[in-house]
Amino acid sequence: MPLLETEVERVEPDITLVRLTGKIVLGPDSQKLEALVHDLLRREQKKIVFDLSGVSYVDSTGMGTIVSCLSRAMKADGGLRLAGVTDRVRQLFKITRLDNVIAFYPSVPAAAESFAAPGKPGGESQF
Repeated sequence: MPLLETEVERVEPDITLVRLTGKIVLGPDSQKLEALVHDLLRREQKKIVFDLSGVSYVDSTGMGTIVSCLSRAMKADGGLRLAGVTDRVRQLFKITRLDNVIAFYPSVPAAAESFAAPGKPGGESQF
């Protein structure tokens, strides 16, 4: 059984939502997440929102995976936003100072709306 479940859907014509449930940790699930983002970008789906409301834990490999996905999206002239991040996961990003690199939003709609606003490529956190 995988530690991380993913579900992909379009929330707007040009925004793709990736709902994540479980843990983002070292292993094949992290590699599958990177491959998923690579595939989305290849299909010109460049605005991506990760819904992390169902993620209970992210280890250092998982954080690296998320940053790698952000970097890939930005290189493709797109972006990645994180929505619904739990306090526990947000704290891990804060400890590593990665909260300065990637934007957090309280909800998927707020994250999606952020793509329309000018600003940093990684977005501006709303917390």
